[in-house]
This record gives sequence, structure tokens and C-alpha cells, in this order.
Amino acid sequence: MLLAFHSPLLPGEGLGVRLMAQYHVVHLEKPLNTPGSETGALRLGDTVLVFSSMPPTVRTNSQFDMGGGVMQVYQARIAKNGKIARPKMDRWGLNSRRDHTGNLAVDPWTKDLYFTRGDVETLDCEIYFAKKKKRRGWEKPVKLKGPVNLKGYTSTQPAVGRLGDSTVILYFVSNRPGGLGGHDIWYTLIKNGKSTECVNPGPMINSAADELTPFYDQRNGVLYFSSDRAGGKGGHDIYCAAGQRNTWQKAEPVCGCLNSEENDLYFNIIDYDSVTGRPLSGFMASNRKDSYFLTDTSCCNDLYRWEADSITWEKNVVAMDTVESIDTIQQRVRRFMFPLFLYFHNDDPDPQSNEVVTKTTYADCQRHYVALRKEYMAKQRNSNDSTLMTLFFDTCVVGNYNRVEELLDYVESLLDAGHQITITIAGFASPVYRTDYNLNLSRRRIVSFINMIRAWRGGVFEDALDDGRLFISQKPHGAVEPTTESQSKDPVYGLPAALARRIEILGCEIR
Repeated sequence: MLLAFHSPLLPGEGLGVRLMAQYHVVHLEKPLNTPGSETGALRLGDTVLVFSSMPPTVRTNSQFDMGGGVMQVYQARIAKNGKIARPKMDRWGLNSRRDHTGNLAVDPWTKDLYFTRGDVETLDCEIYFAKKKKRRGWEKPVKLKGPVNLKGYTSTQPAVGRLGDSTVILYFVSNRPGGLGGHDIWYTLIKNGKSTECVNPGPMINSAADELTPFYDQRNGVLYFSSDRAGGKGGHDIYCAAGQRNTWQKAEPVCGCLNSEENDLYFNIIDYDSVTGRPLSGFMASNRKDSYFLTDTSCCNDLYRWEADSITWEKNVVAMDTVESIDTIQQRVRRFMFPLFLYFHNDDPDPQSNEVVTKTTYADCQRHYVALRKEYMAKQRNSNDSTLMTLFFDTCVVGNYNRVEELLDYVESLLDAGHQITITIAGFASPVYRTDYNLNLSRRRIVSFINMIRAWRGGVFEDALDDGRLFISQKPHGAVEPTTESQSKDPVYGLPAALARRIEILGCEIR
């Protein structure tokens, strides 16, 4: 679902754009924080803050004993002015009196919850799942089925993402065999309510040290996590890497103003710039010096909020080295996170046509789609569906088009350096019309993208298309069945049909 556009975020520099920003970190006040340990703050909608807390239970010689406590989930109301009310024990039935409960992650599409239960003695953890009820609250939690919970090893700190076909991908932390050392980040796909094979994403993410507390920024396609690997400021530092599954940029520390000499964990993002999608604020946990404690900061984390002071974005054109190896170039190209999905309004381009070609460009189709946003929003059944459709337009219709612009700029530099390029494109339609019509519509959608390439920046690709240096491989597929039932008063305006009406840039081969 909602394959995000590639945009470098907090590391400082990335492909196509450079971030210049200042951030500040705010320590949340009591009673949200205690001399015990608070972690994993998560905002549900705009009105509820949830987090995990293990208050101290015994006070001996001016020190708090954490050994007898049980970590549990708390919730607090957020007022319109941003003030957070006094937290109360979770009322949704997530907590256990016997085991630690924490590390909540929410599926932004369905609002289902994933979280951890941990044995208070061994600290071995397992991942649980709670399905969102149609109205308020969640169903009774169940242990997630499949290989994600491996007996004798810990599985904890889930983070939820979505693939382009709407499949849930769950990133989590485990010390199971097959890792690079200590605790690693792993991922599994969730199908029919069960986890599938667990995969280690490799050395671009993991190291011989511990990697903990992943968070996947779906909007920008970036994984954030903490690690105590060598080269950080101290303790666990926050790192990030763009990509998904097994295709990643090398992880880098986020900007130094967010990391400290202590442990910095549980980073997430709650607010984005509405136009650019750049992250503006979020939560994290840390035991830095201003956290609440008596004598030993190492015992306890507190909740913090991070915020952007100011952001300036500079276009950073990637300089091409004519002696750069094909392997290096292909590695750079893979950072665009193929397949890259581009979406169409119903029956676009050229509605009710049986032609296999069109004079319309994809840029025209995309502008038409964006102009219909209010019409789409008016067709949604409830606020939940409206939220998902907003995310779809921001991330897919607008965001993925921005990724295409970056890709074509890079393709131009490759052609100038003397390379030959093949771009492979697949076309799809929603199953509204007959089979032959849908196949022709898929062909027209691919042709609209070729038309956009031919007209790009006044025709910079025309010669390369004509002499074969730039070749477009076409794979029309016709209709694709939606993966979920409609979420709209009119199926044409529902998210399942919207996700089906697309082309996919499958890859970019360089010679």
C-alpha cells in the first residue's frame, strides 16, 4: 500500500535533495514521565497519546527498584490546544498483569495494533496482534501466528509498513539465529493473519552491535532505528536508511541535534509538511541527563518530543563520474525503490476509447487526478476512509510523481554520460470493464508515460528514444483484482479500485 516517494530525511544528504534543518528536543513533563521508565510514545489520530510505562515499585536507600514492576500501556487525551491530560492505564484490554506489555505499532490503513508481551523474568518477548473493532477499541489480543515468534528467542518492537500491493510488512527486533550479531532488525510479511518467512535485511541496516526500536516512515520510504554500533555519539543513536525489504541505502545517523551521549530510542514521526511530506515532529525516548531519575540514569528512559525549528531544502544534482562502474550506478538506481507506482483516475486516459495509443501525457493524467481530490474525499464513507484517501493522494498520486521527476533527472545524467538505458513499465486497470477493454486501457496508460518522457523538459529525451539509447519495455496486464473490499459510497472512488488503476516502473537497466 501507498508506496512512498523517495526523499532523504534527517541524515542530512541524499539522492536529489539535501536537507538543511535545525531540530530541538523537548522533555515531556510529569506526570507523563516518572522516575521509572517510559517508552514508545505513539499518537492515535489527533486525540490520544499511548505509551508504555514501568513505574518504580520499591524505594530502597534512595534508589528505585525496577525489578518488581510490570511495564504496561497507558493512554492520555490530547486537547485541541495540544495539552496532554494525566495518563491512565489502558482501557482497551491490551495489558497483562503477569507480563510486560509495550512497543505498540499501528497499521495506518486498518488501525490494527501490533505490540509486545515479555516475560518478567527471562525478558523473552513475543509479538501480539489486536484487530481494530468497527467502532471503538480493539478485539482481544492474540499471539501473532507463524514463524515471527520463535521459541527460545525474543521477538519484539514491531513496526508496520505496507508494500505496493497492500501487503503488511512487519519490521521487528530479534536475536534469532542468522543475524549479524546481537539483536537485529528483521521483517516478515503478514498474510491471512499469519507471519511468513522472517528475513534479515542485511548489513546495510544491521551490524554486529544491537539494532533496536524500528519505525517505518511509510510516506517517505525510510526506516528509522537505534543502534549502539561504533561511530555514534554514545549509547544507542538513531539511524535511518531509505528503502524497503532487501533494498536499502546504507544506514546513517540522523542529524546530531537529535542524538545525545546517552541512549536515544523509539524514534517516530507524527507530523509532516503537507506539501513536501518532510517530517516536522515526532516522539522518542531517552535517558539523557534531564530525564527523571534519582541516582542512576541508566535504569530509566523518559519520553521526549522532537520538533523542527526551520527547514531549507536545496536541490542537489548528483554529479556523474564517467568512469563510475555499472554496479555502482545500478546501486544508485535501486534507491528509487522499484517498482515505482503511478496512479490514474477511472478510465484515464481517453475515457471510453478502444485505442491502444493516446496523445495524452501521464503529467496530464496526474494533474487531472489531483484536481479530483475533493470529489474523491466527498465519496468516502467515514472519517477513517477519508484519512486513508488523504494519505493515498499525498503519498501516491503526488508523492510518487515527485519520485518520477527525480528518476528522470538521473536518467538524463546517465544518458549524458554515454550510457544506454531500458525502463520497464507494466500497466494495469481495475476490473470494471471487459477484458479486452482493460488490456487496451493498460496499453494507453503505458503510452501516456512514454509521451511524458518524450515531452520531458522540452524534449531532452527525444533523440535518445529515437536512436535507441533510451528504450521503454512495455508489459500491459489488463485488470487486476482489488486486494480489499471497497471503502467508498461509489466503488470507483474507493481505495481498492484506486490502487488497481496504475502503471508500475519495474526497473531501470543501465548498459
